[in-house]
Formats: sequence, C-alpha cells, structure tokens
Amino acid sequence: MIKKTLIGLFVCVGLSSSLVAGDIKAEMNQLAGTVTSLEMGFFTNDKKATLEAVALLKKHIKDYLGDEASVKKTLPEHLQYKSSIALNSAEMIEKYADEIEATLNAKNMKMINRQMSSQKAFLEIENQCFRCHNLVRDWK
Repeated sequence: MIKKTLIGLFVCVGLSSSLVAGDIKAEMNQLAGTVTSLEMGFFTNDKKATLEAVALLKKHIKDYLGDEASVKKTLPEHLQYKSSIALNSAEMIEKYADEIEATLNAKNMKMINRQMSSQKAFLEIENQCFRCHNLVRDWK
C-alpha cells in the first residue's frame, strides 16, 4: 500500500513539473506566434492586422511577464534570480509596442515614415526577446 502511494506521489510530482514546463513552453510559443503575426502585418502592409497583433502581444506580455511574481512563476527555480532581466525586457517590449501603435495611428506623418518608424520599434521588440533569452536561458 505504501509503495503504491509513493509511486502515485512521484507520478503526480512528475506530471505537475512537466505541466509547469509545458505552460512555459506554451506561453513562449504564444508570444512567438504573436510576434510572427506582427511581422506578417508589416510584410503585408496590413495596418489593421499589425495593430491587432500588437494589442495581442501587449496582452500576452502582461499576462505572462507582467509582474515579478508572473516572471518567477514562468522561470525554472534555478533561474528565478534572473527575473529582473525578464521583467525589464517585458517592460521594453511594452514600450516598443506602444510606440508601434502611436506611430501607426499618427495622422501627422506620411505612411512610409509611420511604417519605417514602427518597423524599427518591431526590431527592438525582437532584440528584447533575444536579449532575454540569451541572458536568462541556461544555455549549455
């Protein structure tokens, strides 16, 4: 009986830790998909799609990386001390997402200038993603 209980306990612990890892992967996959949608909005010169993608990106950033507790929950225990790096990158991504929205909605700029300025902000979003991944992930 004790043996079955211990085995059940180990299985539950294993499943819960793999679910946490799965959540992290799912969250990062959603963020990556949203960044890809944003990029496609730029490639197709679809302002509406671009603005929808940037709004979704801001929502995902707030949901997954919006505060230190969320960031720590997302990171494996041995990397939680790097949460301030991830939080900083999330704040910068939000800043550049706001810049994209403001620039694309600016009425006093030519469309070509709006596109180029907002695309530059998009590249900064990608830089923040890479920065966080390079500094926070435990590459071997």
